[in-house]
Amino acid sequence: MEIRTLKTFVAVANLKGFSAAARQLNMVQPAVSRQISELEEELGVSLFWRSTREVRITAAGETLLREATEILAQEERARLLVQRTGTGELGRLRIGFLGSAVQAFLPALVREFSARFPQIQVSLFEMTAGELAEALMAGRLDVSLSRPLPPAMADRFESWDIYSDRLVAFLPEGHALASEPCLPVSALSTHPFVLFQRDGAPDLFDQVVSVCNAAGFSPDILAQPNSMQAVLIAVGSGLGVTLAPACIAQLNTSGCLERPLSDQTVPIPLQLHVRPDRAEAGTQAFAALVKGGLGSIRKIMGAGG
Repeated sequence: MEIRTLKTFVAVANLKGFSAAARQLNMVQPAVSRQISELEEELGVSLFWRSTREVRITAAGETLLREATEILAQEERARLLVQRTGTGELGRLRIGFLGSAVQAFLPALVREFSARFPQIQVSLFEMTAGELAEALMAGRLDVSLSRPLPPAMADRFESWDIYSDRLVAFLPEGHALASEPCLPVSALSTHPFVLFQRDGAPDLFDQVVSVCNAAGFSPDILAQPNSMQAVLIAVGSGLGVTLAPACIAQLNTSGCLERPLSDQTVPIPLQLHVRPDRAEAGTQAFAALVKGGLGSIRKIMGAGG
């Protein structure tokens, strides 16, 4: 049974006539009669009693009418759901992010997105840069707000710069260098370091070590917590100093002092990553929202593109 044939049958049954059904369906009457005859032949039963004066539905026809009405209603629901999902009105959006890098602006973006698309379910996943790249590649995320992807992955994704960050120093309150408004990296050479674990952000870890090497020393790494917040807690506890992106000042910095560096360091981009061959309408809409708000985001973060 085809949907088209069921629609014809329901029209004849409800209008109690072939001519009226043909007019409603914008068909010629012989075509309507032929479809009903083919349907009766397929089912092996009579669906209508026909006479020159009237058309009456049979008991078998009554059963089919109930079922066909439900099938057509489900078909219409499915059509609408598919169309609304395709236009971004329904669906899901899985956003992965670096907490320290997006805390200042992501909540507002998600609220605005949810207000525009209230029937899209948004899920948020905080991960390290390494975990984000892996989850994005595996299809467990639709969007990632993270550092640049490894070269082996980059050509499979569309990426846009959101803002560029810089390394700064974080010192414990009361530290010997606390009175300095700006520090050369070399000033940290005799102090123990607290650095995040390399597995979480290998490029950033290597950049910090490279900056120290360029200043003439290798950092004496005393501790390697597994998150930026844990790094700040260790610094605030007086365990050492650190070099990290300025954005982590958005986290709880109790007991810490932030100092800019006088050395020129390489920018640290935060990027929006989307896999174009899997980007649903909701994903595209979120990406457009982020790109449309770049000026505001960069102003919030005090950073450039």
